[in-house]
Order: sequence, then structure tokens, then C-alpha cells
Amino acid sequence: MKITFIGHASILVETHGVRILSDPWWRGPCFGAQWWNYPKPHVEAIGEGIDFIYISHGHHDHLHPGTLRTLSRATCLVSRNIGIADTLRGLGFPVVELGDDSSHELAPGVRCRIIETYTADTLFAVEDGERVCVNLNDSLHAAPTAIQDRFVALLKSYYPQIDYLFCGYGVASHFPNCYVIPGKNPAATAATRQAHFNRQWARLVGALSPVFAFPFAADVALLEKDLIWVNEPTANSERPTDVVRADPAPSTTVFDIAPGFSVDGTTVVRNISREPTSLAKIHAECAKEIERANCYGSASRETFDEVLKLVTDNVALCLPYLRELTGDYRFLIQFRSLATGICIVKRGRHVEVVAVADPDPGEFDVVYVTRLHYVRWSLTTEHGHEILFVGSGGIFHYRRASDAKRNLHRELVTVLRPHESCPPSRFGDSSRLMYAAKRFAKTLLGFKELDLYDLAKWTVWQDSKT
Repeated sequence: MKITFIGHASILVETHGVRILSDPWWRGPCFGAQWWNYPKPHVEAIGEGIDFIYISHGHHDHLHPGTLRTLSRATCLVSRNIGIADTLRGLGFPVVELGDDSSHELAPGVRCRIIETYTADTLFAVEDGERVCVNLNDSLHAAPTAIQDRFVALLKSYYPQIDYLFCGYGVASHFPNCYVIPGKNPAATAATRQAHFNRQWARLVGALSPVFAFPFAADVALLEKDLIWVNEPTANSERPTDVVRADPAPSTTVFDIAPGFSVDGTTVVRNISREPTSLAKIHAECAKEIERANCYGSASRETFDEVLKLVTDNVALCLPYLRELTGDYRFLIQFRSLATGICIVKRGRHVEVVAVADPDPGEFDVVYVTRLHYVRWSLTTEHGHEILFVGSGGIFHYRRASDAKRNLHRELVTVLRPHESCPPSRFGDSSRLMYAAKRFAKTLLGFKELDLYDLAKWTVWQDSKT
């Protein structure tokens, strides 16, 4: 079995005359103009004659229509549980949908599995009678510990010995670098967040004990001017392989791979290693991409009026939920290339949405800066909100750190996501008082779950000693 790392979440597996490509993305950005491939993918290794394309899930850095249109119509392999088969058929691909419990023969002696894991993601395993490759992509490193343990046990029952493990370690969300907060240490916050996922990667490697392990699915650069700073502290502060190598006696050989790395059996054919990220190099190598990422175009009044109505209608739909929050607030949605914004004001049980021309950002508790068409996509398409809240499509500016520590922006996130009905009560089936009492009791008993989207937990402050 020979495996070549193409870039980001894309690997090419070749065995017994069968060529399997995973999650191809390299033709243009994804999540609007937010994410760009970096380092550049090693596309020349693909050549002609791909037999199968595994698509792990529906995020556009894994299911990228622009890239798929450049490929020959190989058979796509997907889970039947996550609803992406019709999209691929619409692009002209034949599709094989696999259930969690099935083992599928790709060719004589070559079999694969696709298993749904968590939040509509999947993992992929291929075996050829001699070696086993497991591709976790994004499916487990951000999952709760109990879910990780469950799928580790399942994989070990199917594959007592794993030869190659590819596991994601990327911070695939807008959090926490899209928040400007008084007193925040941005670089330390980015590094701390990344360190958590590095350790989750190392935890999975330790639990599965493969012969070789490779961090991947994080070859991404954010090129918008407000976010380009984050590339260095995220990529350079610590590598996931450093965590494993710190073990006095690691049972797995790890490689910090870059596009073009290739292993055949137990022999590394091309040892291409990840190099530190440099903003100077990004600016030099990605000048055209940076220009595109920061080209906001024009926004018409008609589109603004459409978005204003969408936000107003969504607030009306979510009003019972929004009323549950104690206290008032003033939010501003500020659009790039447009002087008029949308103001959302809560006073008691009343929430008002109005257009405001040339607003003063200093008058608002939270200002969200984004593109007008991103908000329209969010409120009119099934997965459009992922551009905002997975793909780093906007920046939250807090006036006060105290509001950030109570995650006030979550109310605005609710307003900017589409809903078919009002969200369920934030207190579940309990009263507000009983809900607070239960949370307090869980905290005392040590049962509080890790919240990956809690600003109070993940923000590093300028005066912090750690």
C-alpha cells in the first residue's frame, strides 16, 4: 500500500491497482472567500485514472464542487447516513453509499468501511490483506471524550493493528480568533486553542497505536486582513507531533507531513515535512489570493433590504427564546463595503430590528463585521451559516470583556442562523431557577462538560501568567 499526501484532508491510497482519493480540495477557496489552501497541494501526484473518491462529510473543504468538477468521474464512496450522495450525483458522479456495519469490496483483496461518527462526519478505513489505513479526517479530534473512546474501541475491534493513521488536528471553526475583546491576548489565545486539539490528536494516536501517524486536514490559511495574523501563532506555537514525541517511549512513529509526502509499505518514499508558517512567505506566495480574499465588491440597497427583512423575520421567530436572556443589549451587524448596518436592540421582553446609517460602533455592546451576502446565504440556504460560524466569515467586536465572558454574542449567532421554528428553551424542561440549580450541582460534582465555544474558558488575557 502506497499513500501520498496531496494536501489538507486529501490523500491518495494506491494498492492492488486501485487508486482511492479522499476529500479533494484545491481549486479556489472554500467557505466563501475565507479559507485558502496553504501549503499548496501536491496535485501532480494524482495524474489520471482515479477509481474511487471518498467524501467524508459536507463541509466545503472536504466536499468542494469546484475541485470535483476538475476530476474524472470516479465512483464516490460516502456514508448513506449523512445526506451528501445527491449532491455528488448532481455533479455527475456515480455514488456508492455504505452503511456503518458494512465492509465493501473495492477490488479483489481490497476492502473498505465508512462509519458515521459525530455531527454528520465519518471515518474511512481501507485494507488490502497486508496493511490497514484509517482516515479520521475531522471526525474525532473535536468530539467529546466518550465518543472518541467509543469509536477507538470499535476501530480496534475491526483492526487490531493499524498501519497508517491520518487524523485531523485543525481548529475548524471561527472560534476563538474571530473575537476582538478588551484585554485579550490574541496570539496566546490562538496558541492555547490549537494546543488543545494537538493533545486530542495525540490522545487518539496513543489510543489506536498505529505504526505510523500523520496530522493533516489543517492546511488552511486565513487571508482576510482582519484574520491573517492568526496563521503564525496557530501553526507555529506547537505541532501535534511534538506532543507525541514528548512521550519517553512512544509506540508510534509520527511524521509532521507536508504536501508531497509519500510512504510505501514501511518505507518513506518522499519525506516532505511541514515548515513553520511565515506571514512574509504567505504574502509573497499568495498575493493574488490575498487580493481576492479582501475584495468585498459592492452591496446593493435591494440586497440590504432583503437581508434586513430576513433578520427581522428571524428575530420574530426566535422571540420567545431571546426573551429568556436576562438583561438588555445593543448589537450592530456592520457590513463591509456598506455604510448602513442593522441594529438589534433588546429592552426587557422587546427586541427591535432597525436599519441604521453610518452607525457609531462605540454605542453597541457587540459589533459583528461581515459581508452582506454571507448573511443572506446564512439565512436562505441549508448550510449557509457555516460560512459565518465554521469558516470565520465575520469578526465580533466586544465593547466590554464582561459581556464576552458571558458569551453575549450567542444571542446574535441565534439570530443569524436559519430556523424552521423557535429554538427550544435554553432551560430545557426546567424553570430558570431549577436549571441554574442543576448546573451549579453538576459543577460542584465535577460533571461540567467542556464547552469548546466558551469565551471565558478559551480566552487568554494580557495579564495572564500562563
